[in-house]
Amino acid sequence: MRRVAASRVFLNEKEFHNNHVVELFEHLVVNHYPLKGELPMTEWLGGTIIIRGREAYHTRQVLSPSELSTDDSSGNGHIERL
Repeated sequence: MRRVAASRVFLNEKEFHNNHVVELFEHLVVNHYPLKGELPMTEWLGGTIIIRGREAYHTRQVLSPSELSTDDSSGNGHIERL
């Protein structure tokens, strides 16, 4: 089990949470919940985690809903699969 946290987590294009934790098992999302304090064995990634289906992706940028819903690749953000 891997537990990561970020400044913003998008569940879809309209629903996001600030300071949120995502739990992964073999690269698949199994749970997510608000970060209410320091949690042991949690990686703080910062930036934004985007959940698509059962997979999660991370970028170091803190995205807004409008940035997520556009296909503007002009930014310099790198997105990686968690």
